[in-house]
Amino acid sequence: MTTFDHYHDSLVSIFQFLFPSSNILNSSFQSSSQPHTYRFFRFNEANMWPKGDEEADIDRLPVDLLAHVFSLLTSFKDLAQSSGVCRKWRQGVKESLARKESLSFSGWKTDDDSTTRLVQLAYSLKDLDISRSRWGCQITDHGLKQLSTAKCIGNLSSISLWGSTGITDIGVVQMISRATSLHHLNIGGTFITDVSLFAIADSCPHLKML
Repeated sequence: MTTFDHYHDSLVSIFQFLFPSSNILNSSFQSSSQPHTYRFFRFNEANMWPKGDEEADIDRLPVDLLAHVFSLLTSFKDLAQSSGVCRKWRQGVKESLARKESLSFSGWKTDDDSTTRLVQLAYSLKDLDISRSRWGCQITDHGLKQLSTAKCIGNLSSISLWGSTGITDIGVVQMISRATSLHHLNIGGTFITDVSLFAIADSCPHLKML
């Protein structure tokens, strides 16, 4: 199975879930033998790369619809690969991240830079989980400093740093000083000291759970 086949099949499943009885995008859906179900038009090389001025079928999908589809993907790897298909898909991925209110990196092997790139695009983010599992997110002070510059940081109501042994007071203080709307903060399993606790007390007046 090619990479394109993989994403085609994923999109088929998502569109069938979203529109079980809709004729949206008639040119891209064909009725199957079962009532109220539709089969996503299978793109081939000719469809993807038409000759002359002919419009490719993939180009008929509006960006906001692509963004909604991409918002249902749970794998950051799939999102990254989808953004590399074309400019329109890249914009769809960006818009899907901008709509997300919750992001969890727990269980995903990500580093400072990749985590930061995703969070900086999630303008509506409220809940951020960068806790570390056995093979999961490996955030450091450098990553926390980068996260402190994200537009969403001041609107976050929940952050989990559980098990993040690569962070110190330096990174935590930098981020917490910007995360002034926090209600929940999980710092269990870290090696931070009273320096961070005093910063949390000063910067997070709405904190309900620590």
